[in-house]
Amino acid sequence: MKEYIIYEQPAAENIRNFLKCEYLFEKFNSALSQQDLWGVKSSISTLLEMSDFFSRINLKVELLKDLEKCILYFNNLTNNNDVDAIVLDDFISKIEESIDMLNNINGNPSKLIVDNDFLMQINNKIHIPAGDNFFDMPSYLNFLSSSKSSILDHINIWYEPFNPLILASKLILNIRRNTADFVQYTSSKSYFEKKLNKNSRVDLVRIKLLKIDNLYPVISVNRQNINVIFKTSYGKNKLSKQITENNEFSLSLSTIK
Repeated sequence: MKEYIIYEQPAAENIRNFLKCEYLFEKFNSALSQQDLWGVKSSISTLLEMSDFFSRINLKVELLKDLEKCILYFNNLTNNNDVDAIVLDDFISKIEESIDMLNNINGNPSKLIVDNDFLMQINNKIHIPAGDNFFDMPSYLNFLSSSKSSILDHINIWYEPFNPLILASKLILNIRRNTADFVQYTSSKSYFEKKLNKNSRVDLVRIKLLKIDNLYPVISVNRQNINVIFKTSYGKNKLSKQITENNEFSLSLSTIK
């Protein structure tokens, strides 16, 4: 089976925020799955990063708007015989459940972390090189040396307020990824351009390339067109340059209105 890398480029600010939310969750979850002190330490740093991220934007409002838009989109497909009714109902059910979870959020989801003196002490140190060391924060080493179950209990409590926001972000991105098909194109050497329909509102661009290929796309998108420059890296310093041959790739454009 051929293995691919999918490169994604948001074309709307809300989709950019949802992708950041997904990225933070994957980083948090990966760190937490490690079976050592450093993995736990990394997961706490990511929790603090989440707290800062969710404090800066009102993601709940953005998510609710997009979920309502998704429901309208799926309702318009109910009479389409080419659409699997079971899949459609499953998406609508998940959207409605996510809306309920978001509406149950009261106040700032970061409050539990911001009000925690122990976590704020760590937060004040992590932006300093080697600032979150153990000789300056013996309480941190003490916490990380406790039982794994006790550590996880605390981390799960701190993470829980973010969970509805992260689940909603992942659901919206899943909808975008599953409702836009990949179409094959060929670049003109390193360059590819696609004009967009003025009435379409592309919000997520995805490019699929073979994993074995030592190349990557640099994507720019606006309401009129999509421009892609394909580059490759070379040498010990991983310098980049544009490719000189035509390249086959697949392109997916999300346009949920």
